[in-house]
Amino acid sequence: MRFIARLLWIALFVLATYSWMVAFQYGFGWSQFQPGFKQEWRNVATVLSGKTVPEVEPPSSAPAPVLPKK
Repeated sequence: MRFIARLLWIALFVLATYSWMVAFQYGFGWSQFQPGFKQEWRNVATVLSGKTVPEVEPPSSAPAPVLPKK
């Protein structure tokens, strides 16, 4: 039972460290953190699998155009 608990603590530590790294790199706002987390997760998957993953364009920070009402 201690082995499972230790594995869970290690997984939690790795996830927290990864999240802090992403937060400092992309920003602490949710709109910046979420796409950054996904992008870095793709990078980790690429490194671990050895395959090339197509890159996704990050969303632009420009506001969406306002359409006139009919």
